[in-house]
Amino acid sequence: LTAPIPSATAEITTWPSAAAGAGRRPAMPLRAMARAALLAAAVMAHGARAEESATVRGRINIPEKFAQGLERGRGLAAAKVLLDGGLSMALPTSDGYFALSGVPLGAHYLQVVHPELVFDPVRVEVAEPAAKGAGPKTTAYIADLEYGRGSKLKYPLGLAPTGKFQYLEKRDEFNIFSAFKSPTMLISLFSFGAMYFLPKLQPMLEEEKKRAEQEMKDRAPRDGDSPPPAMQ
Repeated sequence: LTAPIPSATAEITTWPSAAAGAGRRPAMPLRAMARAALLAAAVMAHGARAEESATVRGRINIPEKFAQGLERGRGLAAAKVLLDGGLSMALPTSDGYFALSGVPLGAHYLQVVHPELVFDPVRVEVAEPAAKGAGPKTTAYIADLEYGRGSKLKYPLGLAPTGKFQYLEKRDEFNIFSAFKSPTMLISLFSFGAMYFLPKLQPMLEEEKKRAEQEMKDRAPRDGDSPPPAMQ
């Protein structure tokens, strides 16, 4: 008879705490789901960027006439391939092959840098794929600073040097005949020739003058001579 009777108020006060505990438990799965969604979005964005970028490939070839004057280790090993002034760089293999990955859509400026050889710059254009699922379309042209595009190049690229750098100006060999090409030398020679030949020509001119005067005297009618008969 003396056993305690359960209090109704105690039962009522315990329910809110249980409901509050039950409401906090799903918070951890929601955070995990949010993180997973963000990670999936990042992966999808990275995949989309990867689909919009291309890999520019090509090969560098150094002909024998340019390779003869190069020191050992100054051939393909000294070459670098730069894209857009150095935003991306690649080194060629021993066979000259190179690849620049992650090239975005648009026009790009490609250079082959070498300490002794000169290469023409290349304009590379990466366009959107023509069909769904295909890779971006890559075309290349000789870079023209005035018009942008020069002659079209084959792709993958095949690049070769067009000349050598001349760090020191080559001195012309001495040629004695080159002195006669100078206007000053020609005027001097003409003046010396006139000074040498004019005194020798003077006696000849005087003798010719005397001879002409003598002939005039011989042809003139002498005093007392009858004039020639008139023409009837």
